[in-house]
Amino acid sequence: MERKLVTVAVDGSAEFTTLTAAAAAQNPAQPLHFVLGAGTYYERPFLELADYIITGAGMGQTVISAGAAGRDPWPGEERTGTFRSQTLFLGGGSARLEHLTVENTAGDGADRGQALAVYADASRVCMVDVSLHGNQDTLFTAPLPLAVRQKNGFRGPRENTPRLDTKQYYRDCEISGNIDFIFGGANAVFDHCRIVPVAHRGVTSYIAAASTPQGKPGYLFANCTVQGNSPAGSVYLGRPWRQYARVYWLDCDLSDEIIPLGWDNWSDPANEETVHFGEYGSKGPGAPKASPARAGYAALNDEASTQEMRAMLAEFRADFGAEA
Repeated sequence: MERKLVTVAVDGSAEFTTLTAAAAAQNPAQPLHFVLGAGTYYERPFLELADYIITGAGMGQTVISAGAAGRDPWPGEERTGTFRSQTLFLGGGSARLEHLTVENTAGDGADRGQALAVYADASRVCMVDVSLHGNQDTLFTAPLPLAVRQKNGFRGPRENTPRLDTKQYYRDCEISGNIDFIFGGANAVFDHCRIVPVAHRGVTSYIAAASTPQGKPGYLFANCTVQGNSPAGSVYLGRPWRQYARVYWLDCDLSDEIIPLGWDNWSDPANEETVHFGEYGSKGPGAPKASPARAGYAALNDEASTQEMRAMLAEFRADFGAEA
């Protein structure tokens, strides 16, 4: 089926002025290409489409913006919760975003709670030259864990649905936040991305909070740069949202914001026996030093793990049509 071009512009120069209206008017089974003109789109698009591309005029030029937060009230309930706070929901089959910004402007999580910029739930997600801005829980990469830890913790569109694998690839993107700002159970590669820890009232930040299902590959950060405005020694590379979390950093440039220990066990030493954390070829002032050392349960410059991660990187690049 031929891909249909749909134009959107906030100034009224196209058929639609919002992505929400443009998507609602389409056949959800038809391959679609939404082209968004420059400007700020104050909306919260919820997309359930089979195969779609969203192209903006450039990172920072086309902006999808909202400010919902987990601590906001929800009709009939006390709170919105994490998984109803997203600015943009990507559901369905294959979703590709390029040359735009998605932001959640709710602010510091200490005041507003979790606030997603993107809920990435499509079976395949690809983002190229996209900036995602937020504070706590900026990017959720589905699926959800199997079980909640607190009542109503997964309130949202996928609370009672099967937990399906997703495959996600982020290239030349910028992702900012502070508390667990890249999190979830996806199999995901972040390739040549800029990871931006944002200073906040609570000081300590965590980049990746994976909930990888047992036996799945989890997160790989390859050739990424970490540089934000957080204090030196205040940012962890990751911590396990669930016990089988897998996160690996490969050939990345780390600022002095990275805590020398590198990793956090989420206040549960038992997680150290089941997680798969590691890094290889780190450089920059946040790279491992002889003393103090990285957490002993995280692989450091291990050749076998590194070859596995290089194979994962090559597979994702080939699958999503990206160059080395």
